[in-house]
Amino acid sequence: MNHSYKTICLSLFLSLLLGQELDISYVKYYQTREDFLLQKSMMATERRSGDYVQVSFNEKNEAVLFEAINAQGQITSREALEYAKGKLIRKGQINNHNQYTKMIDYRDNELWRKEFIDWWIVGNETLSLGGDQTRFTIPNGNEVRQIQFETIDGKIFGQIELDYDYLGNLSEERWQNLLTGDIIRRFQYRFDVMANVNQIWEYGRQGELISHMSLEMAPADQLYKMPPPRTGNSLSEAEIIMKEIQMKRTMLPYSAIIPRTEFDELLFKSGQRMSVDFISIGENEIKLKLSGTQEFLHIPKGRVESLTSRNGMVIYPEPIRNANYK
Repeated sequence: MNHSYKTICLSLFLSLLLGQELDISYVKYYQTREDFLLQKSMMATERRSGDYVQVSFNEKNEAVLFEAINAQGQITSREALEYAKGKLIRKGQINNHNQYTKMIDYRDNELWRKEFIDWWIVGNETLSLGGDQTRFTIPNGNEVRQIQFETIDGKIFGQIELDYDYLGNLSEERWQNLLTGDIIRRFQYRFDVMANVNQIWEYGRQGELISHMSLEMAPADQLYKMPPPRTGNSLSEAEIIMKEIQMKRTMLPYSAIIPRTEFDELLFKSGQRMSVDFISIGENEIKLKLSGTQEFLHIPKGRVESLTSRNGMVIYPEPIRNANYK
Protein backbone atom coordinates (compact mmCIF):
# COMPACT_ATOMS: atom_id res chain seq x y z
CA MET A 1 0.00 0.00 0.00
CA ASN A 2 1.73 3.22 -1.09
CA HIS A 3 1.87 6.37 1.01
CA SER A 4 -0.81 8.35 -0.85
CA TYR A 5 -3.17 5.37 -0.85
CA LYS A 6 -2.76 4.84 2.89
CA THR A 7 -3.18 8.52 3.64
CA ILE A 8 -6.42 8.58 1.66
CA CYS A 9 -7.72 5.43 3.40
CA LEU A 10 -7.06 6.75 6.90
CA SER A 11 -8.19 10.29 6.21
CA LEU A 12 -11.44 9.37 4.50
CA PHE A 13 -12.26 7.02 7.33
CA LEU A 14 -11.61 9.66 9.95
CA SER A 15 -13.79 12.18 8.12
CA LEU A 16 -16.88 9.97 8.01
CA LEU A 17 -18.65 11.76 10.84
CA LEU A 18 -16.24 14.51 11.78
CA GLY A 19 -17.98 17.87 11.56
CA GLN A 20 -21.02 16.47 9.81
CA GLU A 21 -24.64 16.67 10.91
CA LEU A 22 -26.31 13.31 11.21
CA ASP A 23 -29.22 12.92 8.80
CA ILE A 24 -32.05 12.86 11.35
CA SER A 25 -35.73 13.24 10.48
CA TYR A 26 -37.46 12.17 13.69
CA VAL A 27 -36.90 10.55 17.10
CA LYS A 28 -38.57 7.69 19.00
CA TYR A 29 -38.06 6.34 22.51
CA TYR A 30 -37.74 2.76 23.77
CA GLN A 31 -37.26 1.20 27.18
CA THR A 32 -34.47 -1.07 25.89
CA ARG A 33 -32.72 -2.07 22.65
CA GLU A 34 -34.83 -5.23 22.71
CA ASP A 35 -37.98 -3.10 22.67
CA PHE A 36 -36.62 -1.33 19.58
CA LEU A 37 -36.25 -4.69 17.81
CA LEU A 38 -39.83 -5.48 18.82
CA GLN A 39 -40.95 -2.01 17.63
CA LYS A 40 -42.39 -1.35 21.07
CA SER A 41 -41.95 2.38 21.59
CA MET A 42 -42.78 4.27 24.79
CA MET A 43 -44.78 7.40 25.59
CA ALA A 44 -43.00 10.65 26.42
CA THR A 45 -44.32 10.57 30.00
CA GLU A 46 -42.76 7.13 30.59
CA ARG A 47 -39.25 8.53 30.10
CA ARG A 48 -39.30 10.16 33.54
CA SER A 49 -39.30 6.86 35.40
CA GLY A 50 -35.85 5.48 34.53
CA ASP A 51 -33.31 4.64 31.86
CA TYR A 52 -34.37 4.54 28.21
CA VAL A 53 -33.02 4.55 24.65
CA GLN A 54 -33.52 7.46 22.26
CA VAL A 55 -33.41 6.36 18.61
CA SER A 56 -33.05 8.83 15.74
CA PHE A 57 -34.25 7.91 12.24
CA ASN A 58 -33.45 9.31 8.80
CA GLU A 59 -35.99 10.09 6.09
CA LYS A 60 -35.81 6.45 4.92
CA ASN A 61 -36.94 5.28 8.39
CA GLU A 62 -33.49 3.79 9.06
CA ALA A 63 -32.16 4.03 12.62
CA VAL A 64 -29.01 6.18 12.41
CA LEU A 65 -28.32 7.01 16.07
CA PHE A 66 -28.86 5.19 19.37
CA GLU A 67 -28.42 7.23 22.56
CA ALA A 68 -28.64 5.53 25.95
CA ILE A 69 -30.04 7.98 28.54
CA ASN A 70 -30.13 7.42 32.29
CA ALA A 71 -32.80 8.43 34.80
CA GLN A 72 -31.08 11.81 35.31
CA GLY A 73 -31.44 12.62 31.60
CA GLN A 74 -27.71 12.19 30.87
CA ILE A 75 -26.48 10.49 27.69
CA THR A 76 -24.27 7.55 28.71
CA SER A 77 -23.41 6.21 25.23
CA ARG A 78 -23.97 7.04 21.56
CA GLU A 79 -23.90 4.63 18.61
CA ALA A 80 -24.11 5.74 14.98
CA LEU A 81 -25.13 3.58 12.01
CA GLU A 82 -24.50 4.15 8.29
CA TYR A 83 -26.30 2.60 5.35
CA ALA A 84 -25.84 2.19 1.60
CA LYS A 85 -28.80 1.14 -0.56
CA GLY A 86 -30.71 0.03 2.53
CA LYS A 87 -27.86 -2.16 3.85
CA LEU A 88 -25.94 -1.50 7.08
CA ILE A 89 -22.29 -0.86 6.18
CA ARG A 90 -20.85 0.66 9.39
CA LYS A 91 -21.73 1.17 13.01
CA GLY A 92 -19.86 2.21 16.10
CA GLN A 93 -19.53 4.27 19.25
CA ILE A 94 -19.16 8.03 18.70
CA ASN A 95 -18.21 10.92 20.98
CA ASN A 96 -19.91 14.28 21.44
CA HIS A 97 -18.13 15.59 18.32
CA ASN A 98 -19.72 12.84 16.17
CA GLN A 99 -16.34 11.12 15.75
CA TYR A 100 -16.05 7.35 15.89
CA THR A 101 -14.10 6.00 18.87
CA LYS A 102 -14.88 2.37 17.94
CA MET A 103 -16.28 1.28 14.61
CA ILE A 104 -17.14 -1.91 12.70
CA ASP A 105 -17.08 -1.85 8.88
CA TYR A 106 -19.15 -4.60 7.21
CA ARG A 107 -18.34 -3.82 3.57
CA ASP A 108 -16.83 -6.54 1.40
CA ASN A 109 -14.56 -4.00 -0.31
CA GLU A 110 -13.20 -2.32 2.85
CA LEU A 111 -9.74 -1.14 1.74
CA TRP A 112 -7.63 -2.00 4.79
CA ARG A 113 -8.94 -5.57 4.97
CA LYS A 114 -8.47 -6.07 1.23
CA GLU A 115 -4.86 -4.90 1.40
CA PHE A 116 -4.10 -7.00 4.50
CA ILE A 117 -5.58 -10.17 2.98
CA ASP A 118 -3.73 -9.66 -0.32
CA TRP A 119 -0.45 -9.55 1.64
CA TRP A 120 -1.29 -12.22 4.23
CA ILE A 121 -3.25 -14.83 2.25
CA VAL A 122 -0.17 -16.73 1.03
CA GLY A 123 -0.29 -20.13 2.76
CA ASN A 124 -3.70 -19.48 4.35
CA GLU A 125 -6.09 -20.31 1.52
CA THR A 126 -8.07 -22.74 3.72
CA LEU A 127 -9.39 -20.03 6.05
CA SER A 128 -12.86 -18.85 5.00
CA LEU A 129 -12.88 -15.07 4.63
CA GLY A 130 -16.50 -14.55 3.57
CA GLY A 131 -18.53 -12.06 5.61
CA ASP A 132 -15.54 -10.39 7.24
CA GLN A 133 -15.75 -7.47 9.64
CA THR A 134 -13.12 -4.79 10.11
CA ARG A 135 -12.92 -3.27 13.61
CA PHE A 136 -11.31 0.14 14.13
CA THR A 137 -10.22 1.54 17.51
CA ILE A 138 -9.84 5.35 17.67
CA PRO A 139 -9.63 6.31 21.37
CA ASN A 140 -9.40 10.09 20.85
CA GLY A 141 -11.62 10.21 17.75
CA ASN A 142 -8.72 11.34 15.53
CA GLU A 143 -5.96 8.71 15.48
CA VAL A 144 -6.66 5.11 14.47
CA ARG A 145 -4.70 2.99 16.95
CA GLN A 146 -5.75 -0.53 15.95
CA ILE A 147 -7.48 -2.27 13.03
CA GLN A 148 -8.60 -5.89 13.46
CA PHE A 149 -9.91 -8.29 10.82
CA GLU A 150 -12.54 -10.85 11.80
CA THR A 151 -14.13 -13.78 9.94
CA ILE A 152 -17.86 -14.47 9.80
CA ASP A 153 -17.51 -17.04 12.60
CA GLY A 154 -15.87 -14.51 14.95
CA LYS A 155 -12.20 -15.48 14.49
CA ILE A 156 -9.82 -12.49 14.51
CA PHE A 157 -7.03 -13.52 12.15
CA GLY A 158 -5.04 -10.31 11.77
CA GLN A 159 -4.52 -6.81 13.02
CA ILE A 160 -2.68 -3.58 12.24
CA GLU A 161 -1.34 -1.43 15.07
CA LEU A 162 -0.43 2.22 14.50
CA ASP A 163 1.81 4.45 16.64
CA TYR A 164 2.08 8.25 16.51
CA ASP A 165 4.71 10.76 17.60
CA TYR A 166 4.09 13.69 19.95
CA LEU A 167 3.02 15.85 17.00
CA GLY A 168 0.34 13.36 15.97
CA ASN A 169 2.23 12.09 12.91
CA LEU A 170 2.17 8.36 12.13
CA SER A 171 5.51 6.91 13.25
CA GLU A 172 5.15 3.11 12.95
CA GLU A 173 2.69 0.57 11.57
CA ARG A 174 2.78 -3.17 12.35
CA TRP A 175 0.82 -5.87 10.48
CA GLN A 176 0.42 -9.05 12.55
CA ASN A 177 -0.85 -12.54 11.73
CA LEU A 178 -2.73 -13.36 14.93
CA LEU A 179 -2.97 -17.07 14.07
CA THR A 180 0.81 -17.39 14.46
CA GLY A 181 1.69 -14.17 16.30
CA ASP A 182 4.17 -13.18 13.56
CA ILE A 183 4.72 -9.62 12.36
CA ILE A 184 4.37 -9.99 8.60
CA ARG A 185 4.81 -6.37 7.54
CA ARG A 186 6.08 -3.19 9.19
CA PHE A 187 6.40 0.45 8.20
CA GLN A 188 8.40 3.22 9.85
CA TYR A 189 7.74 6.88 9.07
CA ARG A 190 9.73 10.05 9.59
CA PHE A 191 8.19 13.43 8.83
CA ASP A 192 10.42 16.43 8.16
CA VAL A 193 8.04 19.36 8.44
CA MET A 194 10.64 21.97 7.49
CA ALA A 195 11.65 20.14 4.31
CA ASN A 196 8.07 19.00 3.61
CA VAL A 197 9.36 15.45 3.08
CA ASN A 198 8.15 12.09 4.40
CA GLN A 199 10.53 9.12 4.60
CA ILE A 200 9.12 5.57 4.67
CA TRP A 201 10.89 2.29 5.47
CA GLU A 202 9.04 -0.97 4.71
CA TYR A 203 10.05 -4.33 6.25
CA GLY A 204 8.88 -7.83 5.25
CA ARG A 205 8.02 -11.12 6.96
CA GLN A 206 11.56 -11.85 8.10
CA GLY A 207 12.27 -8.27 9.20
CA GLU A 208 14.16 -7.60 5.98
CA LEU A 209 14.16 -4.10 4.49
CA ILE A 210 11.96 -4.12 1.39
CA SER A 211 12.03 -0.47 0.42
CA HIS A 212 13.04 2.98 1.56
CA MET A 213 11.70 6.10 -0.08
CA SER A 214 11.51 9.84 0.44
CA LEU A 215 8.32 11.50 -0.69
CA GLU A 216 7.56 15.16 -1.02
CA MET A 217 4.25 15.62 0.74
CA ALA A 218 1.51 16.72 -1.62
CA PRO A 219 -0.92 19.52 -0.82
CA ALA A 220 -4.00 18.30 1.00
CA ASP A 221 -6.30 18.63 -2.02
CA GLN A 222 -4.16 16.14 -3.94
CA LEU A 223 -4.39 13.49 -1.21
CA TYR A 224 -7.97 13.80 -0.06
CA LYS A 225 -10.88 12.98 -2.38
CA MET A 226 -13.45 14.45 0.00
CA PRO A 227 -13.28 16.87 2.95
CA PRO A 228 -11.69 17.43 5.37
CA PRO A 229 -9.52 19.31 4.71
CA ARG A 230 -11.05 21.61 2.12
CA THR A 231 -8.46 24.15 1.08
CA GLY A 232 -9.26 26.22 -1.95
CA ASN A 233 -11.90 23.91 -3.40
CA SER A 234 -15.44 24.59 -4.56
CA LEU A 235 -17.03 23.44 -1.28
CA SER A 236 -15.10 26.03 0.73
CA GLU A 237 -15.81 28.69 -1.88
CA ALA A 238 -19.53 27.92 -1.67
CA GLU A 239 -19.41 28.16 2.12
CA ILE A 240 -17.64 31.53 1.93
CA ILE A 241 -20.19 32.85 -0.57
CA MET A 242 -23.09 31.69 1.62
CA LYS A 243 -21.58 33.34 4.70
CA GLU A 244 -21.03 36.58 2.79
CA ILE A 245 -24.64 36.55 1.62
CA GLN A 246 -25.80 36.04 5.20
CA MET A 247 -23.54 38.78 6.57
CA LYS A 248 -24.06 41.32 3.76
CA ARG A 249 -27.54 40.48 2.54
CA THR A 250 -29.43 43.22 0.75
CA MET A 251 -32.52 44.62 2.50
CA LEU A 252 -35.36 45.29 0.08
CA PRO A 253 -37.37 48.55 0.45
CA TYR A 254 -40.70 46.66 0.22
CA SER A 255 -42.27 43.87 2.24
CA ALA A 256 -41.63 40.30 1.15
CA ILE A 257 -44.46 38.13 -0.13
CA ILE A 258 -45.04 35.35 2.41
CA PRO A 259 -46.18 32.14 0.71
CA ARG A 260 -48.97 30.06 2.22
CA THR A 261 -48.55 26.27 2.27
CA GLU A 262 -50.77 23.35 3.08
CA PHE A 263 -48.63 22.22 6.03
CA ASP A 264 -46.25 23.72 8.56
CA GLU A 265 -42.58 23.48 7.56
CA LEU A 266 -39.79 22.18 9.80
CA LEU A 267 -36.20 23.06 8.87
CA PHE A 268 -33.43 20.99 10.50
CA LYS A 269 -29.94 22.38 11.16
CA SER A 270 -28.71 19.84 8.62
CA GLY A 271 -30.70 21.70 5.93
CA GLN A 272 -33.40 19.07 5.53
CA ARG A 273 -37.02 20.25 5.31
CA MET A 274 -40.13 18.35 6.39
CA SER A 275 -43.88 19.05 6.06
CA VAL A 276 -45.56 18.62 9.46
CA ASP A 277 -48.55 19.56 11.61
CA PHE A 278 -47.36 21.58 14.60
CA ILE A 279 -48.80 20.44 17.98
CA SER A 280 -46.88 22.13 20.80
CA ILE A 281 -43.48 23.32 22.08
CA GLY A 282 -42.09 21.96 25.34
CA GLU A 283 -39.03 22.94 27.33
CA ASN A 284 -36.61 20.77 25.35
CA GLU A 285 -38.54 19.47 22.36
CA ILE A 286 -41.17 20.23 19.75
CA LYS A 287 -44.18 17.94 19.33
CA LEU A 288 -45.30 17.40 15.74
CA LYS A 289 -47.37 15.12 13.59
CA LEU A 290 -46.11 13.91 10.22
CA SER A 291 -48.22 15.29 7.39
CA GLY A 292 -50.72 12.74 6.12
CA THR A 293 -50.22 10.40 9.10
CA GLN A 294 -51.40 10.01 12.69
CA GLU A 295 -47.88 9.47 14.06
CA PHE A 296 -46.58 11.93 16.66
CA LEU A 297 -42.89 12.91 16.77
CA HIS A 298 -40.83 14.56 19.51
CA ILE A 299 -37.95 16.53 17.93
CA PRO A 300 -35.19 17.92 20.22
CA LYS A 301 -34.92 21.71 19.90
CA GLY A 302 -31.17 21.46 19.42
CA ARG A 303 -31.69 19.83 16.01
CA VAL A 304 -34.21 22.39 14.72
CA GLU A 305 -33.21 25.49 12.77
CA SER A 306 -36.75 26.87 12.40
CA LEU A 307 -40.44 25.96 12.35
CA THR A 308 -42.73 28.05 10.13
CA SER A 309 -46.52 27.85 10.11
CA ARG A 310 -48.51 27.29 6.94
CA ASN A 311 -49.40 31.00 7.08
CA GLY A 312 -45.77 32.05 6.97
CA MET A 313 -45.39 32.91 10.67
CA VAL A 314 -42.26 31.81 12.52
CA ILE A 315 -43.21 29.47 15.37
CA TYR A 316 -39.67 28.55 16.44
CA PRO A 317 -37.40 30.19 17.38
CA GLU A 318 -39.81 32.68 18.92
CA PRO A 319 -39.48 36.18 17.39
CA ILE A 320 -37.66 38.73 19.56
CA ARG A 321 -40.05 41.57 20.44
CA ASN A 322 -39.45 44.93 22.13
CA ALA A 323 -35.68 44.48 21.87
CA ASN A 324 -33.42 47.48 22.51
CA TYR A 325 -30.83 47.95 19.79
CA LYS A 326 -27.79 50.15 20.28
